[in-house]
Amino acid sequence: MHAPIYSTVTLVAEIFVSTAIFYSLYQGYKHGKFPEKLAIGAVVYEIFFNISYMLYRVPAHSSRISETTRKLLGGIHGGLSLLMFVSLIVFFSLALHNYRMGVNYFRVHRYLTFVFLFFWSISIVSGISLYFAEYYS
Repeated sequence: MHAPIYSTVTLVAEIFVSTAIFYSLYQGYKHGKFPEKLAIGAVVYEIFFNISYMLYRVPAHSSRISETTRKLLGGIHGGLSLLMFVSLIVFFSLALHNYRMGVNYFRVHRYLTFVFLFFWSISIVSGISLYFAEYYS
């Protein structure tokens, strides 16, 4: 079974968006400069395209992977992706506000920044794993 083009495009785009998110966090934390346009673009992409993809995928299930694998990966990825989507909006909104006031938000909230990065990474890796398990196993 070949992956639908929508799934493949979304996977590749999500990798680029995640790179933009990691870069935004790095720039803000290390250099005290929050790349506003890049960060806003990443959030806008998540709002319009990633959520539409999630809604597209909800009713579709593949029979190529075991039910256990689908529940495990799908449950981890599905729930965590939704949580991280909401977290991204809140986290970047607070960061944008603070950086505009001259506060290095990511450095001040170092622990929160690293927790966000950790869970965002799990969400991305679980999505990539689910994609390959579903279409190329």
